[in-house]
Amino acid sequence: MMTRFIITFLFSQLVISLSAQFSVGVRYGYANCGIHLEAQAFDLEYYQTDFYLPQAGLVVAFNNKRNAGLQMEFIYAQKGWKEIDDTFPELYFSRTINYLEIPVFSHFEIGHGPIRPVILVGPYVAFKLSESADSNNFNHPNDYDQYHQEVRNISLGLKAGIGLRYNINKRMAIFAEGRYDIQIAGSGDIFADRPNGIQASRLKEISGTFGILWHIIPQTPPEEKKGYVPKENLYDLEE
Repeated sequence: MMTRFIITFLFSQLVISLSAQFSVGVRYGYANCGIHLEAQAFDLEYYQTDFYLPQAGLVVAFNNKRNAGLQMEFIYAQKGWKEIDDTFPELYFSRTINYLEIPVFSHFEIGHGPIRPVILVGPYVAFKLSESADSNNFNHPNDYDQYHQEVRNISLGLKAGIGLRYNINKRMAIFAEGRYDIQIAGSGDIFADRPNGIQASRLKEISGTFGILWHIIPQTPPEEKKGYVPKENLYDLEE
């Protein structure tokens, strides 16, 4: 079901972007990462703490209209979570998973000035590259094995974001955004085999990012297009 939705979404976005402004750029930011675990006994998320990890990559954008288009990214993204002992906070466990993440967004801009609010929403696919764990005498006693369970190699998810874009000139723009990410993998699990006692698991994050875009094919204002007739002159043509 999710795979069919993503394929349909990508095809529809490709069709509408065949004649569009074309831009490339880079972005960099940090995400506050965590994991959502549904357990039978008690709330495992109680032991989690803030875990900030970097993300960086390439942005490719198509704007088929002045305020709407398609945006695809190729991101090196670190995800994971960190747990601390509630009595001794210096004791901790963290698990970091490195992904090549490819999100595809519907991109909406509000207004026509140089500074515009931006809304992004769309699915992503992520390919696991590697992972690592770090621990400082963390021996939290429970019946769960999320600390060592193998993570799936491919995961799916959804992203949504809001931000601001400043078009410096016809060829360049800068942007800053906040995003929310929820991972969907298999039957709601990020692990290849569901850990004992855990009913569902998925990674999540809230991130902030900034970047720059170069308009390789700039957008042509309506008044510069061949055959453009201002609305106020349409009646003159009819006479």
